[in-house]
Amino acid sequence: MLKRMPRPATLLITACMLSIFAACVSAPRRGTNADPYEPDSMDTPVPVKNDDWIVRYLDTNDADWFSFTPESEGLLVAETDGETDTVLELYQNGTLLRANDDVENDPNARIEYFVEPGLPYILKAEGIRLAGAAENDRGPYRFRIRLEPIPTDTAEPNDTLKEATPIGRGDTIPGYFLTPEDVDWYTVTAPKAGRLLVYTSGTMDTLLEVYDKREELIANDDDSGYQGNAKLVAGIPDAGPLYIKVDSYQGSTGRYFLHTLFLDPVNPDSFEDDDSLANAKDSQIGARQERNFTEASDEDWVRLQIKTGGTYAISAQAADDYLDTFIELFDVKEELLAQDDDSGGNWSALLTIHLDPGIYYLKITTLDTDPLENNNYTLSVSPH
Repeated sequence: MLKRMPRPATLLITACMLSIFAACVSAPRRGTNADPYEPDSMDTPVPVKNDDWIVRYLDTNDADWFSFTPESEGLLVAETDGETDTVLELYQNGTLLRANDDVENDPNARIEYFVEPGLPYILKAEGIRLAGAAENDRGPYRFRIRLEPIPTDTAEPNDTLKEATPIGRGDTIPGYFLTPEDVDWYTVTAPKAGRLLVYTSGTMDTLLEVYDKREELIANDDDSGYQGNAKLVAGIPDAGPLYIKVDSYQGSTGRYFLHTLFLDPVNPDSFEDDDSLANAKDSQIGARQERNFTEASDEDWVRLQIKTGGTYAISAQAADDYLDTFIELFDVKEELLAQDDDSGGNWSALLTIHLDPGIYYLKITTLDTDPLENNNYTLSVSPH
């Protein structure tokens, strides 16, 4: 017996149903449909357990809320994981206690905070919103809380210079601020004249000071490191003990990591002495000059002769991602014509300008409070 063919209308309905089903299966779910914990808010946060990962989805202008009540005191470590660029905030009784965006170069966020037993803590996760953007970053991510025991700070007591804890050159050690009044002192021995690189890492906003063997302050820093961490390079005139003071901003408590590294002295580049307009050294169009800063106040002056008028790119490209170069352009009357700070990417200066034939002078400096571990940069002037 021949089978009856379905009517055209039936075929159309069937095709539509199959298309809808296929779309539901293949299309990625968005918004609350992709996050079974929605809706949530500060008043209705999602409870989390110690050391359990939760998978969430951040939609446009979305915020995810979590709650955790520790059974014992400890170091609370809250963190995100994934490709979505996240921000974390920690609250207790409606008061913001701590916030974090990135950890080093990782787009994920992490908060470390000493917590008390029996108190409810609320955490908020959001996608980062860049300056001028209408929407935050969105997508899937993981969230976890870990409660670590209160650490034993083996460096204590080191609350004064006289109690400074000895550490080795090149060491990375953990440090703790257990009370708002806590400060930590360390001592390291310089084997000869050179430079001492000191910086912290972690989620704390730290301050650093370095004292010489005469117990005189020779360097200090607040935020030259990453995400509020301090970072400095201290010039050391001779061998002997050095003293490092680590403090937290506004008495915050938590964990940090202290890093030290001894560096050789900076040898002046082949263009020195060029610290004034009168001592400016010539630079040829299209040539590259490898230069450095011997100290924070070092100035490099360059004489530039333009034979053909046109647009030129003047670059002071740092050898690493931290050195902050600055370019100033003067005419023969020593009048400032133009300047640039960070147009070359990261902290490097790049000045693009039309120049008529004539003589010009460049002044290149660093905006760092002290030169960092790599003080080298490349100067170039080329037609644009």
